[in-house]
Amino acid sequence: MIREIVAFARTEAKAAARRAAASAAFALVAGLFVLFAIACLFAALFLWLEPRHGPIIAALVCAGVALFLAILALLPLMFRRRPPPPPPEASLPQLLSLMAKAAPNLGPRQLVLTAALIGVALALSARGSKK
Repeated sequence: MIREIVAFARTEAKAAARRAAASAAFALVAGLFVLFAIACLFAALFLWLEPRHGPIIAALVCAGVALFLAILALLPLMFRRRPPPPPPEASLPQLLSLMAKAAPNLGPRQLVLTAALIGVALALSARGSKK
């Protein structure tokens, strides 16, 4: 029974970690490009003060390209489609039936823990069906 509960919790945690990692990766890439753009803008300001005007154009072009790349990196976050909800898993009914079969042999504390786990499982399944 414990193995099934642990397996169910692991699959839920892995799915949540994958979703968070994708958003974090896009945000990290955009942040790096913004930092690069700011560095180029400061370099352009410094070089603009110099008597020559050749390096200014090059630095402004670098900053413009970095800003354009930052915007491109953020586009998937702004216009991403929500993935379709995953199909209902068969592990939740199996988990509930396993807990129901084991309930007569459990003590009072274990019954309270089992009821709490069933409540969490039902809350998670209800939460997933609303999205």
